[in-house]
Amino acid sequence: MRIKLRENQYSRLLKENDKDFLDGSVNFKEIGNKVDKFIIKCYNFIRKQYPNFNHLRYIPTVSQKVAQDLAIPNAVSLVICYNYILLWDKLDPKNYEGDLSEFLGQPLEFYGEFELSEEIPVRGYLSGYQMGKYTGYATNEEDFLDQLEDGEYSNYDTTDSYVNYDGVDIDWEVDEGYIDDFISQRVGDYRDDMEDNVELVNK
Repeated sequence: MRIKLRENQYSRLLKENDKDFLDGSVNFKEIGNKVDKFIIKCYNFIRKQYPNFNHLRYIPTVSQKVAQDLAIPNAVSLVICYNYILLWDKLDPKNYEGDLSEFLGQPLEFYGEFELSEEIPVRGYLSGYQMGKYTGYATNEEDFLDQLEDGEYSNYDTTDSYVNYDGVDIDWEVDEGYIDDFISQRVGDYRDDMEDNVELVNK
């Protein structure tokens, strides 16, 4: 079955297609999916503002500054800054003297902030007390107690296995030493199941 489109319908579809990223799930009003004159102006602005190319390598930080300077959404700035980096990876920044207009019409690659709803490993510390002995060296009992009051002692040893604790007094914190391995293994084992939990932060 063939569907015949009127010329204005076909033109609108072409225009919409030029605005789409991620199979149409992202559509910016400020830019399309190809380099246009506005993006060339943005490229040249970034080039002037950040002559030290190495400063651009951490795109999320730079894109926030560019978004403020150009009064555009950060989601749009992310795409522009990312493609600007890709562009210079193909060129020699030190020797290129053009205004980048030769790249008009080139396709843009999408780049955005994503998030995954998933468990994060934490570890907790339970505070409690055991009977024991503090040892130290002093001239008399008062001197010894003065040292302990100042937090000074030579050693300590617990003499009782019983721990007196408050069950609600647990200090939780993210397990920084394990989180990288945890999420790596988690994604490796359950990648297909996680796809529905991944969301684009700003569309």
